[in-house]
Amino acid sequence: MSSQKTGWHDKKWTKWSNFTLKQQKTTIKTHLTAINAIKCIKIQN
Repeated sequence: MSSQKTGWHDKKWTKWSNFTLKQQKTTIKTHLTAINAIKCIKIQN
């Protein structure tokens, strides 16, 4: 019983950690894009 529980928890944890990693990557991309956009605007001004 206990081994089944941990296995299920591991699967859930792996899914969750993969999801958060994807979220972090997209957030970093968005930040970089925003920084680049701000730089371009500053150069134009």
